[in-house]
Amino acid sequence: MQAKHKLRLKAAKLLDPVLPYTSYSINESEYLGQFDGSLEECVGLLEENGYHYQLFAAIKELNGETDDGSFARLAEEHPPEAEDTALDQERHPKECQYHVHLFDRGEHVDLYGHYEVSPYPHVPHWDIERAWPDHYRPTWDREDRDRKTWSYLRGVLGSQLAEQL
Repeated sequence: MQAKHKLRLKAAKLLDPVLPYTSYSINESEYLGQFDGSLEECVGLLEENGYHYQLFAAIKELNGETDDGSFARLAEEHPPEAEDTALDQERHPKECQYHVHLFDRGEHVDLYGHYEVSPYPHVPHWDIERAWPDHYRPTWDREDRDRKTWSYLRGVLGSQLAEQL
C-alpha cells in the first residue's frame, strides 16, 4: 500500500493546477471510529471486508493533516442513513460506495468517511458520465438542504465494519 499511497499523493499534487478535485478538507462529521491496532492491521481489516485502495481518490485533509490511505467498497444495499435521499431514490446500490480515509495515530487508526456515488463506471450502468455531477459535485447532507437531494452522506460506516471499530 505504501507505494500506491505515495503515488496517489504525488499525482494529486501534480494535477492540482489543472483539476478542481485533487484535495479537500474533511471534519469531525465524517468520523467513523477508531481501530485499535497498526495501520497495516487496519488495512488488512479493510481488505478482508472488500475494500480496495483508491489510487485516484482526492487527498483528504483533517486539521491540516493529510490522510494515510483511502479505501472504498461498493455497496450491496443502501444503508439506512440513505433513506429518502437522492442515493436511495435515484441510484442502484452498486452505483454507490463506502469511502474510508485513514489517519494513523501510532497506537490506533482513526477512520473518517462517507457514502456516495462511485466515480467508476460499472454494472448496472456502464456510463462514464454517470458520476458527473453526483460524485464530483455532490449535494452534501446539510440540514439547510432538502434531504431528497443529498448525494454525499458523511460519517456513514458500512455494516461489515461497524462491530470492528
